[in-house]
Amino acid sequence: MKPPKGRGTITWIPAGQTVSIGESIPGGLLYVGSGALAENGYSVEPALIDPKLPVQWKRADHAASSLDYWPAYEDLTAGQRAGYLRWLIDGRSRPDAPIGFVFLYFYGLERRFLVDLGSSADHPEARLIADEVRRLLGVYGENRSFESYATGLLGLIDAVAAHTAQLAAPDWTSTTYQWEVPPVVRVGLGRYAAANQPIPARWALTLLRLHPESYLRTPATRCQSEFDELFRQRYRDRFGDGMVVQPPKARVTVEYRAASSGLRGDYGVRLDDVPDICAISGPINKLKDLAADCTDALDAYSRFLGRNPDGAGDSAAIGLLPDELMETHGGPVLDNFRTWAEAVADAQAVPLDDIVERWSPGREKKLTKKDAVALAGFLGKVGIGIEPDVRFGGRTPTPGSTAVVFPLPEPAPAAPSPAYSAASVLVHLTAVLAASDGSVSADERQHLAEHLEASLGLDTAECVRLDAHLAWLTADKPSLAGVKRRLESLDERRRSAIAHFLVDVAAADGVVSPDEITTLTKLYKLLGLDENDVYRVVHALGSDTGPVTVRQADDGAPRHAIPEPSTAPQPLALDPDKVQARLAETATVAALLADIFTEDDEPTPTTEVAAPSPSSGSSDAATVDGLDAAHSTLADQLRGQATWPRTAAEDLATTLGLPLLAGALDRINEAAMDACGEPLVEGDDPLELNDYAAQEMFG
Repeated sequence: MKPPKGRGTITWIPAGQTVSIGESIPGGLLYVGSGALAENGYSVEPALIDPKLPVQWKRADHAASSLDYWPAYEDLTAGQRAGYLRWLIDGRSRPDAPIGFVFLYFYGLERRFLVDLGSSADHPEARLIADEVRRLLGVYGENRSFESYATGLLGLIDAVAAHTAQLAAPDWTSTTYQWEVPPVVRVGLGRYAAANQPIPARWALTLLRLHPESYLRTPATRCQSEFDELFRQRYRDRFGDGMVVQPPKARVTVEYRAASSGLRGDYGVRLDDVPDICAISGPINKLKDLAADCTDALDAYSRFLGRNPDGAGDSAAIGLLPDELMETHGGPVLDNFRTWAEAVADAQAVPLDDIVERWSPGREKKLTKKDAVALAGFLGKVGIGIEPDVRFGGRTPTPGSTAVVFPLPEPAPAAPSPAYSAASVLVHLTAVLAASDGSVSADERQHLAEHLEASLGLDTAECVRLDAHLAWLTADKPSLAGVKRRLESLDERRRSAIAHFLVDVAAADGVVSPDEITTLTKLYKLLGLDENDVYRVVHALGSDTGPVTVRQADDGAPRHAIPEPSTAPQPLALDPDKVQARLAETATVAALLADIFTEDDEPTPTTEVAAPSPSSGSSDAATVDGLDAAHSTLADQLRGQATWPRTAAEDLATTLGLPLLAGALDRINEAAMDACGEPLVEGDDPLELNDYAAQEMFG
């Protein structure tokens, strides 16, 4: 319809006011008039509600299925006008309303801000318009077209407002994801850069979350609140008050293409005094590096929640949290253990069952090795160590056994050094000997521990742990079961290497005492070696001073008395250079000892995945959620190596009855994305396996 000659009339109805078009329409935010031109200058304003046009209230067309793509009020049928006006009267929020009605109303909001207000956010009505658009998005945001236009207009309004408003980081969780950082965020960040001020942690997190080049791994989504808290803390640790970004030459420009056919199409603003730090890669790259550290720190916790979605408050989960989150996420479980920790004044033996009950109330299952690691990790979070500790070569504790708990000094390692491994195994060896014939006293074992601490250079935390290990050995009285078998399985050369190592450690201080000779003799016997060899090995480390020479007297020569035989064993002085040279070779023997005295845990049941025949598939294959047996087996076999030549992968898929590798990989990657948000197989030739996705899919 051509617009009538003349300027026509157009009136803006402010928010909160009522207008009558046959019936009362509350709420305002509408244009009412007749024949007024749109801003483009050649058509009637499409949002203009003309009271002169007919409305069929009794035959209202609420579905309006024949609406044009760019609707205009004057082009509606009388029934459609009734349907549109009824939608306005009823609150403009009916979810099943035609999206054309929503756009028709939105056109008026567009014109008011872009034309009447001149894209200025200083007018009070600009914020009312933004709030109304945001409300409409909450109801009709699932429509992709409307979501795009509404988000764009909001971005323009918010960016212009942020140019002069007090800086406050938007809540990224309520911000619709876009293909670029939202303008309001770019403006805020640019203002910090322009003022040479540090970017606060909350703004940095918002930039990370909303930047299109920021690909965050599963822990950042599965453990959203924990990730955000950890990121903010580590951001402050790394950057203090925040990053200071050198302003780039690029300036923030916000473009908007109007939805209404009555507008010219392109609108936008350039903020000449606001640098656009999103135009450079430095800031986001630093944040991505920090985010990678945070996701790594949360990886174990995330995997636990993946297997136990309701387990966030469990002690096993809490023990997997990074230290920074323990205070805010530990809860009553952590408080309970802290109270207990204060009562642990020194290493003391306690029933393992009591510790497990405190850690996991009501638990009846036997600890697996993984459980034992989780328990030790949790105790470490509250400053408590435990022996045996599987992380330090100990066996997996069993129900009814005894454990030793002790205060951990700071800092305390979570893995043994080679020196500690050697020391703990030697202490274990003497404890086994004591259990076999009672011939090594507690004092002898304590003396050996103190000797090892000094001679092998253990630090404070290792010394404390070694004392606790010795206390556990004394209380638990380790059995010879398995030990003799392992010793007997070694050839004489290896048993001799172990024996020499024992002598080397005893000689580390440059002197071997008679008591140490006695202990070494017993250990040689346990190793099935000639105990008399102890003296030969010890003397080989001695100084080559030679014996006193006895010869015929010479009247002109000085005379020496023949030494009287000693009635008591004397310490043997040793050559320190020889001792140190031998000690330098201890790492290899220590590893051998560790293998000998690591007790066998019960085997963990595993599922054998058999390759199905090309025609039938295998009913025994471990099935991945969302995949059949053949695809599950292909995924499982592919994860067996880091890379695959494509031809080899195609051959494997064919043997499993999957001749089209590309299609099979698509299905596998879809399942992987559902499981962890990352594909299992990447690349083309060769294929590369994503270890993170593999662990998420197969546990």
